[in-house]
Amino acid sequence: MAQVTLFYDADCGFCQGSVEWLLARALPGTFDPVAYQDDHGMREFPMVDRTLADKGIQALGPDGKLRTKAGATGYCLTFVPGWRWLGHLIRFPLVAPLAAVGYAIVAKNRHHISRWMGRTSCRIPPRAQG
Repeated sequence: MAQVTLFYDADCGFCQGSVEWLLARALPGTFDPVAYQDDHGMREFPMVDRTLADKGIQALGPDGKLRTKAGATGYCLTFVPGWRWLGHLIRFPLVAPLAAVGYAIVAKNRHHISRWMGRTSCRIPPRAQG
């Protein structure tokens, strides 16, 4: 099975919740979440720009391609049973620009959304072993 390394901001409750949502629905071993704040984990991925932590998620696929923001979201959803259709829709060329705008709005307001969701404290989960 393909392994997707997912880079996210563990200081953001919305981001943490999104990763937890993905992990709960994906087949085991699909995603390896790495928090931007995890210095040890990030050393393995010098191609990942940590300065983008405030801008959005990044996903590194088994093909070696690094996807960002809405593109990463759509890509990750293609690995989640029952949500693949949405992942493909987000990545569809006519929809992708709208998804990018929607992603930017959510990313800009993610800390407010986190508070609305009652997610004020975040934790960095241990990385999957294997």
